[in-house]
Amino acid sequence: MWAEDKVRLIDIANELGISTATISNVIHGKTKKVSAQTVKRVQEKLEERGYIPNMAATLLAQNSSRIIGVVLNDHKKYEGRVLTDPFIASSINDLADEIERNDYFMMIQKTTDLMTTIPFASMWNMVGMVILGFCSHE
Repeated sequence: MWAEDKVRLIDIANELGISTATISNVIHGKTKKVSAQTVKRVQEKLEERGYIPNMAATLLAQNSSRIIGVVLNDHKKYEGRVLTDPFIASSINDLADEIERNDYFMMIQKTTDLMTTIPFASMWNMVGMVILGFCSHE
């Protein structure tokens, strides 16, 4: 779907004759003050129009990134190919399964400098981090 074909909440709100706030509330599961009939109408229209939520906006509304950062030591012994190491690859695979199962997202950073993780984690408002391959003195 191209940007000009993107379904906008304002368009759906206009079609249904309701506010964009109501549409947003339905999308984010905040339906205590919305009738069951309206929730159904909104959900049907969203599906009919092929609405794809903007994850950045959704996460902003939830005030949580739901991102778990995974930081890998890209030690020189890996020659720039840390993700091809069988232990690392297996660990990343298992982490991805567990993170996804709990409705979180995984973001990976390869680095030789553990201190670069601080702005990395802060910039993405991460809710947690897993650090692999660094020693305690690092």
